[in-house]
Amino acid sequence: MRLWAKANSQELPDIESVLILGLTDGVLLIRYFSFAKRQVEGDHWYSTVTEAKRDAEEVFGVRPTAWLAMTDEKDELYQLSVMSTAGYTFDAENAEWVRSDSSD
Repeated sequence: MRLWAKANSQELPDIESVLILGLTDGVLLIRYFSFAKRQVEGDHWYSTVTEAKRDAEEVFGVRPTAWLAMTDEKDELYQLSVMSTAGYTFDAENAEWVRSDSSD
């Protein structure tokens, strides 16, 4: 699942657009300086699409009706969306994926 929208933030005018990418566990909100040139500013993980949309509206000025569904293509974003999270857990306090302790 991919949802794209034009950003409209006076506080962050360099962010042109945002993309919500559905993962096997949660979603990423990817921020772009230029979507056409794939110039990424950064991303943030959310447990739900609703949370990502709320943040996009509050921080980047994305109106709820502005989201456009994009076709799923087997590109680098597709690979990221289906990557295995086995062996990792999400540390919500630090907002990052960390390797789980395992006894292989």
